[in-house]
Amino acid sequence: MLLEQYDALAAAIGSALKKFAPNHVVSVARSLAQAEAIAETAPPALFIIDVDPVWPGLTDSVERWRSLNPHARVLILGAEISKEIAESRGSFGAFQFIGKPFELADFGAAVQALLGPWREPESDSSRGTLGDLDLLDIILLHCAAGASLVVEVEAARRRYGQIHFFQGHVSHAETGKFVDAAALQQMCAWPEARLSEAEKALAPKRTIHEPWATIALDLHQRIKAASATAISEEKPPRPEPAPAITKKIVVIDDTEMLLIFVEDVLATEHPDWQITKASSGTIGCKEVARVLPDLVLLDYSLPDFNGDEVCRRLLQEPDTAHVPILMMSGHVAEMKATAARFENVVATIEKPFLSEALIELVERPLDRSHDKADVSPAPPALEPPAPVPPPTSVPPPKPVAPPPPVAAAKAEPPKPVVPPPLPSAQPLPAATSSLGPVEPGMLRSTAVAKPLVTPVVSSSTEAVLGLFLDVLSLQFTSQLQMGTIRAKPSSFTVSLHLPSGARESMPVETGFELGPTRLDTNGHIASMRLVPTLRPFQPGKTRSAFEIGDVAVVEAEKRGRVQLTPTMTAPMTMQLLAHLELGGVELTPSFQVAQVVLKWPSSRVRVTLSARAAAGESQGAAFEVTFVQLDPSGRISELTLNPIR
Repeated sequence: MLLEQYDALAAAIGSALKKFAPNHVVSVARSLAQAEAIAETAPPALFIIDVDPVWPGLTDSVERWRSLNPHARVLILGAEISKEIAESRGSFGAFQFIGKPFELADFGAAVQALLGPWREPESDSSRGTLGDLDLLDIILLHCAAGASLVVEVEAARRRYGQIHFFQGHVSHAETGKFVDAAALQQMCAWPEARLSEAEKALAPKRTIHEPWATIALDLHQRIKAASATAISEEKPPRPEPAPAITKKIVVIDDTEMLLIFVEDVLATEHPDWQITKASSGTIGCKEVARVLPDLVLLDYSLPDFNGDEVCRRLLQEPDTAHVPILMMSGHVAEMKATAARFENVVATIEKPFLSEALIELVERPLDRSHDKADVSPAPPALEPPAPVPPPTSVPPPKPVAPPPPVAAAKAEPPKPVVPPPLPSAQPLPAATSSLGPVEPGMLRSTAVAKPLVTPVVSSSTEAVLGLFLDVLSLQFTSQLQMGTIRAKPSSFTVSLHLPSGARESMPVETGFELGPTRLDTNGHIASMRLVPTLRPFQPGKTRSAFEIGDVAVVEAEKRGRVQLTPTMTAPMTMQLLAHLELGGVELTPSFQVAQVVLKWPSSRVRVTLSARAAAGESQGAAFEVTFVQLDPSGRISELTLNPIR
């Protein structure tokens, strides 16, 4: 059952459900009254609820649906809950959430995961149904809806409490002598609590100032620990012999519901398989090196770096170079291009996909025992096989050892055809290049043991980098002069403008993404690497409006500064322009651009509200980059800018 107010969305989602759930009947409700009538006459296996805009009385309806159909599952469409909460809850909460706007592939994965097949968890407790509904689920529901209301909580022994929500944040909680977060902890511990929405609108109270995500995560961890203790005391685990493992699979994807869906589909079809999950490229590479699986299922778009980088890293390590990869993505063009470039990608599948298609595609490379020999040389034979006597009319040939399978399977040109590298383009050591020190993992190659050619262009070649930033906080002095700006990249896609002479001598693509950044001893940017993309650069949108979410006073050298924090739903967006030096271009053995290296001679940049890629190169306000924070993959995750007066 789909609960949706807008006709256009109801038609679009209903059409998608026919593809993702072809064996199910879809009912659409435009009001809570229609939804309750459907729930009573034809209890759904899955509720899909769009909570944007808010449904008044949804808490009461959910309570009734729990009593009518405790085995149903629920997918909430609304604001995205934090990744920490999603990973911690996994699939055991009564509600699963997907943030709007969402990709069709992510929605399809969530629907298929919630409809099954499901494996029972090791705890023998019910997994992700309305029967598991608790207070934390209702808190997350109203936060995802951005609601402003009051939820009343009642339990045995005349216990009563209230939780106030304001614009999707928990602002106040009280029960007896407890208030704020302590009251939430008390109410979450009440067994079989009854939940309802206050009939009258109450004046909002504010005693909780922490982010609701932090509070929700702490509450979930407390509930999870208490539940695990109760289960262990009530039903001690029985030792069971572990099934013999026949195949090992590593699944790398940042969508939690897709990981659940893939794991359940494969484990239901093959209970003896070992399935290992990873939510990022960095974790995935470590798991592949640890497990040494028979197959890797890899998403192209990952939070730290894309799937092509995972393919490169696995090929560069002798232990993982032979592992075949099945790539799965909704970015079909990029996925196909990656499969054409990397020999360890043996198949691709477009998201969203059905379970039958996934099983068939996974079983195909695993059934071929010679796949690993196709990408790694066969060990030399200890002695040549005995020759078979030919007919007497033909002299017997000399016994010849068979060539390695890789030569027969790959049909690549023989090695001497490749021109020898020039002295300046010798294979580089692991830790250095002609551009100076290089961190591990920064050199890229498209195949095992193939050197990376790195021509260095003149250091006087100037490049202008354009990077769009979302403002995290903005400070003003007592004289209302602009102060410190704290910002993060709104997108890893950047623009790069070169002089005409450099563009003619260096045939690079127009689209680039941020790569690893190296800092000097003072914490300033020393160099930055850009990775070319398959798509031309499209300038982002700047936003000059500043919707204030919070105001604080911070200490300064002489007087306090007023710090404004924007709302997360509508951050201020600006463009940073930096005049840099083109340090070098790294090429693959096929002379395609692998990376562009930029040197930062100065921390001075300009900030503009112009959205045009080439505009404002000499305009805008002058700032200095004083602090840089990098993510685990070495890319910029946050910047602090101070004005230059």
